[in-house]
Amino acid sequence: MKYLTVKELTKINRAEASKILSGHIGKGLKDNFVIEIFNQYYTKLFDNKSNTKILDLGAASGAFTNRVNQEGYNNLYGVDVDDYVKDENKSLFKEFKTVDLSLEPLPWSDNFFNVVTAWCVLPHLENPFHCIREIHRVLDKDGLFIFTAPFLASKPSIDYFIKNKDFGSYKGSNNHLVLFTRGVVEKAVLKYFDLLGIEYHFRSKIFRGLHGKARSLIYKIISRSFPHLKKSLAKRWAYNIIYILKKK
Repeated sequence: MKYLTVKELTKINRAEASKILSGHIGKGLKDNFVIEIFNQYYTKLFDNKSNTKILDLGAASGAFTNRVNQEGYNNLYGVDVDDYVKDENKSLFKEFKTVDLSLEPLPWSDNFFNVVTAWCVLPHLENPFHCIREIHRVLDKDGLFIFTAPFLASKPSIDYFIKNKDFGSYKGSNNHLVLFTRGVVEKAVLKYFDLLGIEYHFRSKIFRGLHGKARSLIYKIISRSFPHLKKSLAKRWAYNIIYILKKK
């Protein structure tokens, strides 16, 4: 999707944006990876799915909310710049709000949520740092925050940068704006949150072609025989990095 300002998203190009985002399902959700990560870290901090208040930032079609609801979570909230939620997902939200996440406060009180998720949302915002501070405000003590961003240090990303003098995830034809390098995360995120873990998500297309078949064989062998090295390969090939954090 091309870059659109908030005015373009909500007024000038609203129909175009709605057509795209109302049908959007992220790649990490399609292959169930983000659900596995969510469940893995949720169980380290919480034990009552019914009572845990979960806010999904940039809810789009409501696909993530639908999936976590299938997992037994039902105290669900959503927010986005406009309402792109599919009709079948609307009833899953206790509350859904429209907000400019770059400028406006989240319309909930301090310490309201137990979990906030942002699946590849922050890099699209003109001012994600305001949003990060708002997430910290609405999260309860020791609340869980999970967000994803393009992983700029993977081999495919670095190779692309060497060849094109730009990052593929930030080329002119897409809508990523802000780079979340390690230093940016340390300064702007870890000021408010403690790091619980980092996970890496790679696209299945790296297994295509002759080189891909070799990668697939290596990955299967390492996953089966050397599971402790599995994450290292995921990091090498990763498209997205997932930060799992706890409110300070």
